[in-house]
Parts: sequence; C-alpha cells; structure tokens
Amino acid sequence: MTINSAFQNLLDSFCDSYERDEAEMIARIVFEDVFDLKPSSIVIDADKDFSFEKSERLTQIIQRLKNHEPVQYVTGKAFFYGNEFEVNSSVLIPRPETEELVQWIIESTSNKKQNILDIGTGSGCIAISIKKILSEADVFATDSSLGALDIAKRNSENLQQQIHFKKSDILQSENPFNIQFDIIVSNPPYITEAEKSSLDKNVIQFEPHEALFAIGDDAMIFYRKIIAFANKFLKEGGQIFFEVNQQYGKEVVKLLNENNFKNTKLKKDLNGNDRMVRAVK
Repeated sequence: MTINSAFQNLLDSFCDSYERDEAEMIARIVFEDVFDLKPSSIVIDADKDFSFEKSERLTQIIQRLKNHEPVQYVTGKAFFYGNEFEVNSSVLIPRPETEELVQWIIESTSNKKQNILDIGTGSGCIAISIKKILSEADVFATDSSLGALDIAKRNSENLQQQIHFKKSDILQSENPFNIQFDIIVSNPPYITEAEKSSLDKNVIQFEPHEALFAIGDDAMIFYRKIIAFANKFLKEGGQIFFEVNQQYGKEVVKLLNENNFKNTKLKKDLNGNDRMVRAVK
C-alpha cells in the first residue's frame, strides 16, 4: 500500500459520515499526528510504501473513526489557545468558544500577583492558558474526576506552567485551598437531559457525561453552588466568569444580580450565541 492509497482509504472510510472538507481535515490530522507525515508528504511521497505496521494501525484508526470517536481522542491531542493539550475520554475536548472566555478573562485583568481559581478544570486548558499569559498570577484548579486531574497535571507539566490542583466536587465540598480569590472561572456542566437528543453522536458516546450534563433538568445547579462559593471566597471587587448554556445566559445573569453581584455582562460567542457571563463582587 502506498501513502496515497492509504490516505484515500482513510478518507473513503468515513466520508459518508462527514462533509468532504471535514473528512479531509480529519484524514490530514491523523496522518500528521499519528503517522508523523506532513501534508506535503501525501503529495510528494504519494507513491512511497506505507509499511505493514502503519497499515495495521490505520485499520484500527479507521474503525474508531467509523464508530464516531472524535479525532482528538484518536490522536490523543487537541489544540487550544495556541497550545497542544493531551486529551482522552476523561476530559471534554476543548472548544473554540472557551478560547473566547479565556481571552475575555485576560483582557479583564493585568499581569499581577493575584489568585485565580478554575472550577471543573477538565484538561486544564483554561487554567493553563491563563497562567501562560498572566504569569504573575497564582492559578488554582479543581475537578471531581481523578482521571481529569491526571490529564490536567500532565498538560501543566508539558506546557511548563505551575498550577495548584486539588480534587474537589463543588456540589459537596467547601474551599479546598482555604484562601480568597481575585478571579473565579468555571465552565460547568450545563446541558440538561432534555437537550441530550440534540447532541452529536460522537459527543454522547465518547465525551464524559459528568462534565457535560447538569443533574436532571436543573441546568442552574452548578451556577447556584459556584455563586454561593464566590459569595464566601471571592474578594470584594473580584470577578467571576462563566461559560453558559446559550438558553440560560439570562438566568445566570439574574442569579448573579440576585446575589448582589454588579456590572454583570452577558456576552455572545463568535457564532452569535449567548455564551459567557462576567460579574464583579
């Protein structure tokens, strides 16, 4: 099998499941990240042999992709805010919308000594991306999943950023760090059971449900708990940031206002959906 025929075999195997452009993008990601073949090699070295070992690996990858497994889990990596993050099924795949949240946080403060907390850190993409820019800040992060924390810790080591991690479930525990914070950020589970049927099959089958779904149809449960936490542990004048379900952005704003937060702002993402909220204590 040649490199070109292997590439076409991969592309043809799942092109019925994706738009052509997306299928080609996935195929190129696989060849570059799994087989260490640059896009130019597919053209320049098209007639070179594709080894038996690589052919066997390709067969396994094709099966995983045909089963709708996200390519990020197949390659074990995702790119976020200009950096490469390790991912597996213990963590959500970082989304572009969350990059916008990180950018908003960075624009809303300065690089100074301050305490920043990321609740429900997952892969660590928010905490680590903030620390890379706001290097003077002390960044703390929690998650209820040990599997997620293992990935987050590896990402912080790979990207050489010191983050203080603790296992903690915001629904059941108090402040595991026993300090006050200048900024609290969270992208909590906010999809309701009623919305599950609208999600893509690859999300439902492979991404961690505990990081996706609120409890039952209570989309606000994590927001209520985090706001109560912020009332105790966010400094006066400190900022709180949320990523939100586009259907509940106004409810999050209302909840913050009812808890005496001020300067509350609901912001849309690049797709025009209500996606982020900021408020000041």
